[in-house]
Amino acid sequence: MKIQISDQKIPIRKGSFGISLNDVNYAFDGGLYAELIENRNFEAEEVSVRGGSLFATASGSYGWTPLGACAIKVKTDRPLHTENPHYLRIETSGEGAGVENASYGGMALERGREYRLSFLLRSFDYKGAVLAGVYDGDVPCFEKKIGIAADGKWRRYFLRFKCKADGFGKFRFVLLKAGTVHVDSFSLMPAYAVLGCMRSDLVALMSELKPSYLRFAAGGVGGSWKDSVGDVELRRYHRNPWAARSPAFSHYGNTQGVGVLECLRLAEYLRANPVPVLDMGAASDPESDFETCLQDALDLIEFAKGTDGLWGNLRAELGHAASFALDTLEVAYRPGERPGAVAERFHRFSAGIHALYPDIKLVPPQRPLFLRPAALYHNVTLYDALPRENAVALTEFAALGNAPARNCWEGALAEAAFLTGAERNADIVTMKSYAPFFARLGYAQWSPALVWFDARKAYGSASYHVQTLYARYTGEWAMKAETDEEFTYATASAGDGYVYVKVVNASEKELEAVVAGEELGSLTRVIRMCADLAEDNTAEDPYRVVPRDVAPAAPRSAVLPPHSFSVLVFRK
Repeated sequence: MKIQISDQKIPIRKGSFGISLNDVNYAFDGGLYAELIENRNFEAEEVSVRGGSLFATASGSYGWTPLGACAIKVKTDRPLHTENPHYLRIETSGEGAGVENASYGGMALERGREYRLSFLLRSFDYKGAVLAGVYDGDVPCFEKKIGIAADGKWRRYFLRFKCKADGFGKFRFVLLKAGTVHVDSFSLMPAYAVLGCMRSDLVALMSELKPSYLRFAAGGVGGSWKDSVGDVELRRYHRNPWAARSPAFSHYGNTQGVGVLECLRLAEYLRANPVPVLDMGAASDPESDFETCLQDALDLIEFAKGTDGLWGNLRAELGHAASFALDTLEVAYRPGERPGAVAERFHRFSAGIHALYPDIKLVPPQRPLFLRPAALYHNVTLYDALPRENAVALTEFAALGNAPARNCWEGALAEAAFLTGAERNADIVTMKSYAPFFARLGYAQWSPALVWFDARKAYGSASYHVQTLYARYTGEWAMKAETDEEFTYATASAGDGYVYVKVVNASEKELEAVVAGEELGSLTRVIRMCADLAEDNTAEDPYRVVPRDVAPAAPRSAVLPPHSFSVLVFRK
């Protein structure tokens, strides 16, 4: 097989590969948010669909189970904060009774690691101590006895400890004698959490992608970003619409521990540009909803970039005096909206933003691209005929597998082929990010996903490693590459003395690829991914389908196994 590289060079806009964070599959609470206690503030709701309408009812004791001679009741009278009004009354009639927290099926603790435990407690007449700990069965990973004050006031209790044993278990909170207390705002957080609140292994996998941007829904799903800043206890709980997909996930919600400030800080940590996604109310009535959305966007820009004013001062008060490098906003896509109405409102939304912030770039609503592998192959040339003045933000795309498969090499290989078309049109395809990024094993409403995890570990899917290769081996110039074999796809890019030729062999036969053009230099490295189409990485075998280096056998050619994706690295 011959690969012919075009002399025409297309500039690659810097920073086209990024991360799209969506709150689906327990990506935030139970995922990126390192908080180990589920429903820590007793604000959970149960969501259901009846007659085509969404219903939510308070279910504050969800995830908490009485232990021993204990009665529990969720209450709302005289809460500490009206933003999160529910708290738990624990009434025991014997020693060592209390509550246990399920923590998404169990929490994993590591011996020698440091953790932080805090909670709010109010006692009117209970003068005994409480015992808090995590237990693997009945074996304590840690336990601490804490004396409390009986003065009728909400008081915060805080301690740090080192775990004395590895374990996988549940959190318990018990009274050491009979009595009654009120509790709220529990937190059990690893002291080594990134930025104080994010799972280090999940952030490490994000960092490995070397993203140029971090795209996130400002304010979570269906809410204002203003509900997600300030004291964690003052952040309003948000029910998640995905909770209605199945009774198994009916309590899915977000306590907003990772809010807009944390997402901005995460982007800074990853050295990526933040791209908040905001609603403009295009599907809403009355008209005042549009004005509210516009003002939210203006206030968010001030919060991120302002050096004074209400929101800029708030950011500084929250510990980030320097402005964030925010230069792009995206407008959320809402299915079912009339294109004409969306275009009209986007025009007005843009005008409102640019009247105060003319340098802010606005990405219009983008329809997600989720296709079967065969359809992705068919659409490799999707962008070839577009006018060159167009700009395409491919901010949510993935190959859809066959249920119940989470991911598979068949989908990842089709994504690699589709991206050859996106790269050779790099002048107009300015943003590329797979979605969804995260999925918790056993808690996924949507698949596939880029990264899978449970309480103990996390791993990248085959699709994750395809994205990593594209993000890492991209030069400053894209060049069209043509092959002379069916079911093969190629693209090339160049920069800093290297040429990267990415080639997909989707056929059933082994091929030898010969790259024409001595001006490209010599083949110095071959990075290859190949597997059976049904295979993917798993928690038990996280490196089954990953890139592997292959020694070049010749200066201008490489062997391409069936169903393989290869990056051929030439050095001039």
